[in-house]
Amino acid sequence: MALGFGATTWTQPTPEELKMTSDAKAPNAEAVYLNREETVDDKIHIHVMYARIKILTEKGKQDYSDFQFPYEAKDSNIRDVQGRTIHSDGTVIPFTGKPYDKEVVRSGDIKIHVKAFSMPDVQVGSIVEYRWVLSYDDGSVVPPSWYIQQAIYVHQAHYHFVPEDLAHHDITVTDAMGKSSLAHGILYYPALPPGNKVREGLDGFDLVVSDIPALTDEEYQPPLDSFSYRLLFYYSAQLSGGEFWQNEGKIWSKDVDRFANPSGKIRDAVGQIVAPTDTEDQKLQKIYAAVMKIDNTRFSREHSVQENKAQGLRVKTAADIWEQKRGSDDEITRLFIAMARAAGLKAYAMIVTERNVNLLNTGYLDWNQFEDEIAIVSVGGKEQFFDPGQRYCDYGKLHWMHTQLLGIRQTDQGPVAVATPAANYQDNTIVRSADLELAADGTVKGSARITMNGEEALRWRQQALRGDEQETKKKFEDELQGQVPVGVVIKTNHFLGLTEPDSPLMAVMDVTGTIGTATGKRIIVPSALFEANVKPPFSAATRESPIDMRYPYIDQDDVKLELAPGLTVKNLPTDAEVPMLTFGKYRAKYSSPQNGYELTRAVAMGKTYFTVAQYGDLRDFYQKMGAQDQQQVVLERTAVTASQ
Repeated sequence: MALGFGATTWTQPTPEELKMTSDAKAPNAEAVYLNREETVDDKIHIHVMYARIKILTEKGKQDYSDFQFPYEAKDSNIRDVQGRTIHSDGTVIPFTGKPYDKEVVRSGDIKIHVKAFSMPDVQVGSIVEYRWVLSYDDGSVVPPSWYIQQAIYVHQAHYHFVPEDLAHHDITVTDAMGKSSLAHGILYYPALPPGNKVREGLDGFDLVVSDIPALTDEEYQPPLDSFSYRLLFYYSAQLSGGEFWQNEGKIWSKDVDRFANPSGKIRDAVGQIVAPTDTEDQKLQKIYAAVMKIDNTRFSREHSVQENKAQGLRVKTAADIWEQKRGSDDEITRLFIAMARAAGLKAYAMIVTERNVNLLNTGYLDWNQFEDEIAIVSVGGKEQFFDPGQRYCDYGKLHWMHTQLLGIRQTDQGPVAVATPAANYQDNTIVRSADLELAADGTVKGSARITMNGEEALRWRQQALRGDEQETKKKFEDELQGQVPVGVVIKTNHFLGLTEPDSPLMAVMDVTGTIGTATGKRIIVPSALFEANVKPPFSAATRESPIDMRYPYIDQDDVKLELAPGLTVKNLPTDAEVPMLTFGKYRAKYSSPQNGYELTRAVAMGKTYFTVAQYGDLRDFYQKMGAQDQQQVVLERTAVTASQ
């Protein structure tokens, strides 16, 4: 029987639990939860956690011997940490150590600490059992967000929540702009395993679940928090979704218009940027370029209220951002909107999530799901989407994490929910070329050029913003080094266009080292330089979660290998084309011009999202492409004459 809430004794393991060496319900699991129990009581301001974990492998021992639990140190504290380890023979080793408390985040008034502790003498076959209590200030409430699926299988779990009594205690909640109002009820969003329901009673809310599969850990999967089993509670001033999103949207939209007011200062600035004879597109391009030059603190450093005050700076309107030449990503977006409006264009704000973190859940009434603001401007009678808060993002384009997702936008009739457009594969290109010389002994030298447009160019430009050019050069070559054949050494010589978003980004590389394998009179070299050491994605035969490829793209390779005298091409791979329905295509062509070998290779992927049902076709495409990229070229060595 599992430990009940508030109990002071431990659970006696069953003989079957002690003898477990594997789990039929979770084959190959490194560990499993035997029990997991959580209760939150907002009336007495505590959160109690209890868990029993069976260790099944060495990996499980490594992952579940040490524990860290985060909490906000300003208003709460983790106390009464207890635990014990039970060996498979029933021997009990109690935890007698002192938990270690350390600060991991400090930002303004926010201080995030973790309480860390290590269980004693954990062995494969042990049961790890622990509990702790999180207490928070009497004046605060912390409704739980329970993510029921864990990294490992859960046999049994029990969740209990006692909310504050709203009839006798006032609870305030904040709206989209941080304004407080009284909560009128407690709501919850359930995404539960089939057949499970939340029980509501006088003692609060109760949920008991069993046999919960582990979270998937699959490449290119959507954000887990948006798909996993979960139960989210919250106090709310509105009790219906339609009312909530309308009211919050209006509050947010009003604040945008206040901040993005095209004041006299903004109009004067725009007058210095654009010319009366410019077209709408020309005006907007000039405004976008000017806004992009402002220090974006998302990529440099955020400044505290105290720092700004000490420098005599304030941030109340877009004019302040323009005057100070510094602002956050959303402030810069609102400045762009203000300037577009000052230029006579219809411009609107839209607020979105970040697709790599979470997707908007309209059934969960929480404005804090949103992360970023983007802009929509009507140019020549057609609306275009812009991402000025993403430094170096192309004009008229969105960062991939802001594409194909639901958000809320301004319109002349009020805020509405819409989806952002998908990216075009032709906007995201990588062209890789190499001119190399191969000596008779297998050594190689030459240069390579990688030209990027769209998302890859944006990724490396923003990387340079967060560090410096030297650090970016090293990271770029390290990433590429893992893709080229073993023995080849590739170094970043320099970048072209690293700070010029209007032009492609080019990395110029120096190539040296050895390539291929010598066997008597032959040298066998990889047919593909840039893909020779790349493992194709989607090796697993089955798939549990949908696939998010992030953005569509085109990759092109042109590799030329000049052969030393005495080397000739004996055998080439056969040209290949691999289609994937109407979404993708791969092509590789091999040729042997005089004294050389040449590869031209192209991949186009025009789709971003794939369902589990489409996984077989997607996997087959990348597996066939990967197999083709592993083909070899056979070179023959002959005697060299004096004239040669």
